[in-house]
Amino acid sequence: MCGIAGIFDSLGRADLGRLKRMSELMRHRGPDDEGLVLIDARTGDWRTHGGPDTPADAYRSELPWAPGRSSGGTRDASWHLALLHRRLAIVDLSPGGHQPMSAAYGHLWLTYNGEIYNFIELRDELRALGHEFSTTSDSEVILAAYRQWGEGCLAHFNGMFALAIWDRERSALFCARDRLGVKPFYYQYDGVRFAFASEPKALVLTQAQRITPRLGAVRDLLALDWVDHGASTFFEGLMQLPPAHSMTVTEGSVSIRRWWSLDERAFASGTAEDHARQYAELFTDSVRLRLRADVEVGSCLSGGLDSSAVVTTAGRLENRGLHAFSCAYDEGPAFDERPHIRAAVESSGAKSHLTIPDGADFWEVFDSLATVQDEPTAGPGVYSQWKVMQLAHETGLKVLLDGQGGDETLAGYFRYLPSHLRDLASAGDLTGFAKLWGPVSDRLGFSTALLHTFEPWLPGAFVGELRSRFGQGKDRALSSMLRAVGSGAPAWPRSSRSDVWRHLAFDTLVRQLPSLLRYEDRNSMAFSIETRLPFLDYRLVEFAFSLPDTDKLDGVTTKAVLRRALGDRVPPGVLARKDKMGFETPTDLWLRGRWPAEARARLARPGPFQDWVDGDFVRAELDEYLAGRRHIGLQVWRWLSLEAWSQQFLAVDPRSLLLDAHS
Repeated sequence: MCGIAGIFDSLGRADLGRLKRMSELMRHRGPDDEGLVLIDARTGDWRTHGGPDTPADAYRSELPWAPGRSSGGTRDASWHLALLHRRLAIVDLSPGGHQPMSAAYGHLWLTYNGEIYNFIELRDELRALGHEFSTTSDSEVILAAYRQWGEGCLAHFNGMFALAIWDRERSALFCARDRLGVKPFYYQYDGVRFAFASEPKALVLTQAQRITPRLGAVRDLLALDWVDHGASTFFEGLMQLPPAHSMTVTEGSVSIRRWWSLDERAFASGTAEDHARQYAELFTDSVRLRLRADVEVGSCLSGGLDSSAVVTTAGRLENRGLHAFSCAYDEGPAFDERPHIRAAVESSGAKSHLTIPDGADFWEVFDSLATVQDEPTAGPGVYSQWKVMQLAHETGLKVLLDGQGGDETLAGYFRYLPSHLRDLASAGDLTGFAKLWGPVSDRLGFSTALLHTFEPWLPGAFVGELRSRFGQGKDRALSSMLRAVGSGAPAWPRSSRSDVWRHLAFDTLVRQLPSLLRYEDRNSMAFSIETRLPFLDYRLVEFAFSLPDTDKLDGVTTKAVLRRALGDRVPPGVLARKDKMGFETPTDLWLRGRWPAEARARLARPGPFQDWVDGDFVRAELDEYLAGRRHIGLQVWRWLSLEAWSQQFLAVDPRSLLLDAHS
């Protein structure tokens, strides 16, 4: 797990000063090592450099891929390409894992962020094909795989990655991102210069021009709750390479293509029992692979089904004593999962570590989140996640497992129930619809069930009235300026599969999971921690989307196949849970009871936020919320998060600041 960056300048003027500042801004992603290579794209000459954090023997001569000197270049060489790497040492802790890493006598150079979990199997396969290895790192396996299969190497990787490979033979920089987008890749391109990095701040805080917000993103957050979608960001001119896409950069051109997608034609064979058995086998193997490391591996544990499944499975894999990190609050049972945490700890043999925040540092952490996340956030769960990562860092852990992805791939949210009702209605199964309507209405509330089930078939004006009546008319907060800005929110994917399948694919690939993965990446890396996500093993994801909907939703029981698959290991009380918490944070109680004046002051501060919202509406809604008469806590969080982001990146010129919130 690391931070990567690079500059490809067609004029041969790669800005090394800018790259140095990028490195400083991303030191938290890789405090163990720092490396840089300069490349003349026309002659092939190159030169490696270390940095303040580079081990003294990183360029020792017995490592053939890093001789530590130019391959024959001259002092006045034009450096078209500069590749940077900040290393968090997890696999092969020796200098053998130093990057940027080279192969074929400097014909290939790699800077890479992530983990290839099946690198041992791939290394054996590549050895059989004639490749030799000097290290035990997965980075060297990536280079050998690229030499063997070219761009097709990506299909062989089981892992999370964002990478850039300079290919001298093609005079091209090949970049790629993993299937689900666990690892980030941001870039800027003006037709002459291409720059990329693992975090937006490394690019926007080092660019020559003043930072400008992308108003479409601001509009979609305020009106639709969107914080991450598509290839765009909250910054004008800053893009992200979408998940499952690769990019080829040459002098004067950038081309992007998708290299993986869900197969809507895939249907699992066998019975529900067969599916449960297969899922258990795949899940166990996914956890096994993600326990591979040359440092100790721990896990997050919220007390929910997904994180408990991870911890209890890891405990079975000869990993008793796994460190499990949890967060709970003393504000009441709605914010306290300690009984479920204890059950999972006892079943797994894990060593429990618990943080119980009292909210005294709420605004300090809130502002740190605005800096670390780089873009606004949609909910207060990021505060609890921050506290868990902080606890793990203080305990000395560098790798954590986590349960992200189970809800989106296995229908873990109750919002999928209306989609299931629509499928029954579309199929003419009125008996099934009538049987399920009552439990769904009880679970979601009659009005919500009515709106979300029948929305596609109701007149738009009527839907708008319902949304406004039930507190969902969020676009009323928009200023007149933003009302003129169009939405960029994408629609559900077209598919011959069910509404449930389409809804899950939408949330996994577009709507929900991208945001959660961004929060996970930034919060963990802020504390120099790598998180690994067993539910997002691509084999599990593909299998989950091949299953019938009844394996995910059994009546109003969510994640049915997971409950059947892991009934022999997850504690019965956790297995039977119907509620959905997941690091709930008592921000409503804190804002209303302790911080109402601060909330009002922040939303009234001079700055760009005032241009984006209808001030009278926001003040009135905030007053109603703080008085306990409006239950719009998530919306208030989003207003506060957007306002804090605007202060950090737009209200002043932050390029002179070295943003390092966790130091």
